[in-house]
Amino acid sequence: MEKTSKQVKEVQTTQTLARTHKQTHKLTEEDKKDILLYYYLDNTRSTLKELLQRYNISEQYYYRLVKNKNNLKLIEEDITERRKLFSKKSELMIDKILNKVNSKIDNEDASIKDLITSLGILYDKTRLENNLSTSNNSISINIKVEK
Repeated sequence: MEKTSKQVKEVQTTQTLARTHKQTHKLTEEDKKDILLYYYLDNTRSTLKELLQRYNISEQYYYRLVKNKNNLKLIEEDITERRKLFSKKSELMIDKILNKVNSKIDNEDASIKDLITSLGILYDKTRLENNLSTSNNSISINIKVEK
């Protein structure tokens, strides 16, 4: 009895999944860390598809890996360090922009509107990284109780 093309495709898919499954268990701690950092911090370097191909893992395994709370412990320190580094870099940029705004009075090489917009964005991002408020809202509630 000969197999149909559909049955052949199913067997090939099963074999591919089996190979992928075996290879996912060969990920080093550094590989896992890189995958987790991609998910939590830096997914601009490549697409998810490229990451899956690089480590030869399935999307299902990828999400299982990143949602595992034990794996998060691998990168907690890196996340904290990268956030601190971002805050430091943005503070330096804010200082440079402020200096540029000050020199703008004497120089005509940059748009003051663009510089001030950049300053506001970086200021807000820095506050977000430090878990501080980026907006201040006041709410007044007046209640009148009648008997």
